[in-house]
Amino acid sequence: MSTCITSSSIRAVLRSMAIVVACLGAVLSGGNDQLNAAEGDVIAVDLKSFQFKVRDEFNSLFGYDENESKLFYYTSGPGETMVKLPVDGKYEISIKASCDPALGERAKFKVTLDGQPVGMETLLTDSNEKEYTLTTTAKAGERKLVIEFTNDAYKENEYDRNLYIHAVTLKRSK
Repeated sequence: MSTCITSSSIRAVLRSMAIVVACLGAVLSGGNDQLNAAEGDVIAVDLKSFQFKVRDEFNSLFGYDENESKLFYYTSGPGETMVKLPVDGKYEISIKASCDPALGERAKFKVTLDGQPVGMETLLTDSNEKEYTLTTTAKAGERKLVIEFTNDAYKENEYDRNLYIHAVTLKRSK
């Protein structure tokens, strides 16, 4: 029996190879599309999930205001929550904050992720709601995010510096 290779059999083999290559490309780019999607996905942190581990006498000075949908810090201290990061990488942490200034100074806060500082202490540059963005590198998985109000000032009937957190998001960056 002799084997005869014709131009139509070559075209059929090439079409089959093209389909295999297209399928392989779709599979490979699908994986890349998922990685790229993770880069742009925004993780919105539920403000209600923040906990304030303070002495009982200070409990009323921290919390979540249901009516205004914001965290309030009426004295210095940390609020913490857990966030789930989908992949290892560089992340932007954006915090929308406002404050009641006192003694000519606005509120300051520090951020840590799993106990590691994220950027430097941040001084609010506006008393009204404004977004502040910090960058960090983090591993995938459950991570402890802490926002700490650091410069409370209070004198009854004279001044009272407070910090308010309106939103917290994390986004993977390149």
